[in-house]
Amino acid sequence: MFAMKKPAIIMVLIVLLIFTGYINHNLTLKANSRVSSDYQRYEELEMTKKNELDEKNLVEALSKSEEEDDNIDIMDTIEGKNIDGITEETNKIIGEKISKEASLQSKNYFIEQRLGRDKLRANLIERLNDIINNENTTEEMRIEAQKKIMHIGDLSEKELRIEGLIKAKGFEEAIVFLTDENLKIIVSVEDLKEQDVVQILNIAMGETDLDATNIKIMKKQ
Repeated sequence: MFAMKKPAIIMVLIVLLIFTGYINHNLTLKANSRVSSDYQRYEELEMTKKNELDEKNLVEALSKSEEEDDNIDIMDTIEGKNIDGITEETNKIIGEKISKEASLQSKNYFIEQRLGRDKLRANLIERLNDIINNENTTEEMRIEAQKKIMHIGDLSEKELRIEGLIKAKGFEEAIVFLTDENLKIIVSVEDLKEQDVVQILNIAMGETDLDATNIKIMKKQ
C-alpha cells in the first residue's frame, strides 16, 4: 500500500487549507457583491418611488391651488364678454402670471406656470364648449367658437415644439406662452448671454410668424 511521509501529508493539508480558504474568499466576495448590487437596486427603486410620489403630491397640490385661483380669475373677467373678449382676458391672465416677478422667484416656477397655463387654457376651452352646446347660440358664433378651440390647440402644439427645441440646445428648462400677437419665453439659466438670446430667437422666429420685437425672452430669477 502506498504510504505518504508525514511532511508530505502536512504539505497536502496546507495546500488544501489554502485552496479552501481561497474558494471561501471568492464566494464571500461574490455574495457581498450580489447583496451590495441588490441593495443598490433596492435603494434606487425606493428613491425613484419617493421622487415620483413627491412630484405627484406637488403637482396635485399646485393643481388644486391653481384651479381655485384660475376659476376666480376667469369668472371675474369673462362675464358678459364675447368669444374674442374671453380669449383676450384669458391670455392676459396667463401672460401676467407667467412673467410676474414673484412667480419667477418660485422654486417650482416651471411646474407651477405650466400647470397654470394649461389649466387656464382648459377653462377657456370649457367656456367655448358651453357656448357651442348652448341652444341659444347662433350658428355663426358656434362656428367661431369651434375655430377658436382648434386655434388654441395649434398654439399649444407650437409652444411644446418651441420648448423642446430650446431644451435641445442645452437649456435645462423652458416655458413658452404664445398668442397671435406675441411670444413670451422663460428659460432656466444662470446668465442669459447674447448668444443664448440669438439661439432662442432663431427657434422662435422659425416656428412662428412673429418679428423679434414681439418676442420677449427672460430668465428665471
